Amino acid sequence: MIIKKYILVGLAASLLVGCATGNTPETKKKNAREETASALTKIYEDHPGAKTVVNANKAHVICTGSDSYLFAASTGGGVCTLHDSGKIDYYRFASAGVGAGIGFKQVAFVYVFLNSDALKRFKESGWDGGARAEASAEHDGEGGNASANQSADMEGVKIYQANLWGAAAQATVQGYKFWHTDFTDDVIENKE
Repeated sequence: MIIKKYILVGLAASLLVGCATGNTPETKKKNAREETASALTKIYEDHPGAKTVVNANKAHVICTGSDSYLFAASTGGGVCTLHDSGKIDYYRFASAGVGAGIGFKQVAFVYVFLNSDALKRFKESGWDGGARAEASAEHDGEGGNASANQSADMEGVKIYQANLWGAAAQATVQGYKFWHTDFTDDVIENKE
C-alpha cells in the first residue's frame, strides 16, 4: 500500500513538472514551443552531431518533462512539439516503467524520423518502449549533470536525450505514450 502511494505521488509530481504552463491554449502552445526550443539547445550541446541529423530529415519531435523512479516503478510525463515540414503540432506524453531505480530528474529528448513510415507509426500509435540503464547526478552543485546522456537508432528513429537537472540511478524498461493535443482539454481559463 505504501508503494502505491509513492507511485501516485511520483506520477503527480512528474505530470506537474512536465506541463506547459498557461491559462489559455494559446499561452500553453507558446510556452511549449519555448520549453522545447530550450530543450533542443541543451540536446545540441550534449550531442554535437544531433543538429545535422535534425536538419537533414523531414520531421522531428522535441519533448521535455520529468521522470521519477521509486524502487520497482517509474513514471513521467511532459509536453512535446512535432515539427513536420514547417508545421508544428503539440503532443503530451506519459511514461511508466518497471525495474530498479530511485530519483527524480527533468529530461529532454528529440526523436528524429528518418523515414515516413517511422513518422506515420508515431502519429498513428504514439507508443515507444525501450530499456534504460543509467545514473545521473547534479555535477558540482552547479545544476549541470554528469550522466549517461543517450542517443539511439531504432526502427527509423534517431533518439537523442539529455538530462536537464535532478539525480537518478535506474535500470528500467520504460514505455512512452504520446497523444496529440491542442491544449483545450487541459486548461482552466481564468475569467477576469
